[in-house]
Amino acid sequence: ITLTAFEKNGLSVKFVCERDTGEMCATVINMSATNTTPFPMTEFVFQAAVPKSFQLTLQSPSGNLIPPMGGSAVTQVITVNNPQKQAIRMRLKINYNHNGMT
Repeated sequence: ITLTAFEKNGLSVKFVCERDTGEMCATVINMSATNTTPFPMTEFVFQAAVPKSFQLTLQSPSGNLIPPMGGSAVTQVITVNNPQKQAIRMRLKINYNHNGMT
């Protein structure tokens, strides 16, 4: 499943979700962040939180600079362990600098 998790001011964050083949209660989410503006996005930080009934693991991102005009994306792998097999709920916090603005 592919979904757009966030899209605003030229920043697009997409999730590609799939079941972990080794762990039936886990979902692996491949996050990719792209920038469609003519200026780079620097100091990009992606954070996520889930309710206590889930377990969240964030791997290190591929970088913190998103190049302009849809260049390469910053990627990060998120694993959500969901032992109660509930619908996944997640809160996102995204920070970055863009053209001198935070």
